[in-house]
Amino acid sequence: MKHIKTALIGFGYRGKQLLRLLRTIESYEIVGIADINGCGDSESPGASFYKGEEAYKMMLDEQQPNLVFITTPWHLHITHATECILRNCHVALEIKGGLCQDEYAPLQEIAQQKGVKVFPLENTLFMREILAVKRMVDEGALGEIIYMRGGYRHDLRKLLLDDNGVLGGRKGTESVWRSRFYSHHNADIYPTHGLGPLCMILGIGKTDHLAWLTSFATKAVGLRQHMSEDDTTPITLGDIISTQIETQGGTLISLTHDTTLPRPRSLDFEVQGSLGIWDGVNRRIYLEEMNSETWQDDHAILALYESREWQLWGEKALKHDSHHQGMDYIMLRCVAAELTKNASADSAGSIRYPATLSDLALWTSVTLLSEISIREHRRVAFGYSSDL
Repeated sequence: MKHIKTALIGFGYRGKQLLRLLRTIESYEIVGIADINGCGDSESPGASFYKGEEAYKMMLDEQQPNLVFITTPWHLHITHATECILRNCHVALEIKGGLCQDEYAPLQEIAQQKGVKVFPLENTLFMREILAVKRMVDEGALGEIIYMRGGYRHDLRKLLLDDNGVLGGRKGTESVWRSRFYSHHNADIYPTHGLGPLCMILGIGKTDHLAWLTSFATKAVGLRQHMSEDDTTPITLGDIISTQIETQGGTLISLTHDTTLPRPRSLDFEVQGSLGIWDGVNRRIYLEEMNSETWQDDHAILALYESREWQLWGEKALKHDSHHQGMDYIMLRCVAAELTKNASADSAGSIRYPATLSDLALWTSVTLLSEISIREHRRVAFGYSSDL
């Protein structure tokens, strides 16, 4: 496959972001876009557009794409991905929190039967500094990894509340469906941004495994103080959800969900090993060999460990993807490299996509397990089965 016939299901904020970047990469040929609400012709030149709740099925049958990007509301991901896989389409699946026990198991079975790939679109895996730190860890520069930290720390109140302070009141946006998680759950409802890169760096599923977690929740104040007095929707999700994860190998991972209090956006990354520590928030590093007990700016050192992905595509990534500092562009390049088997002119050599559907299933299980831990005030094992 040299050119990838590509379609999109869902054309909201995220779908439009990805389409713009897909059009800058020669491997992708956009053949169709399906969305329940419609789209102007100027937004999808050269592609057929399908409007309506079930219109995506017609698009799949008529266009017969090789790859489908799914950027629909969370509760529709499995349904849409299943329809694609049944038609032998590869799937690029947006990430989310966990919704139910073993929700990805049927999808994994069908994908294996059909021999198609599912790419979790966790863009933080492709951050320039994350891939450099992964290389540092792989080459032993930080020694044995002891502690890691990450999270999703992003004030989402303007997204969740409309201008009148009504929860989920922004019609036609993800506010309508996303806000329900804040009034029905008390858990880390979006763990993958922080956890995915840490699992990749640590080799979870290969050289180590997640074993136990314990989660804690604060009271919920951040949303309520900006809500209309007439909106009596209960807020059940604590402002801060803190989860401590123990691995079988003895590494501790701290994960934070923090989306309803005022703060600058942060993924809160830190990686600490027996030979040094990287502080991703302040972009600084300390190695034992420095022997100075003084932090240093991390840019020069991480440049020595530049990943192959950023060596190949970094210049174009920063040119085309200023919104996410190049990580979306690198992610899409890695999807293309996997599917084209490096048939493009700028051969990616041995580059392979770093995450699978099994990884996504593991990361999202934190939502369900953290809810159990908070509700029952106890430590919970990964793989624990319960009616939720």
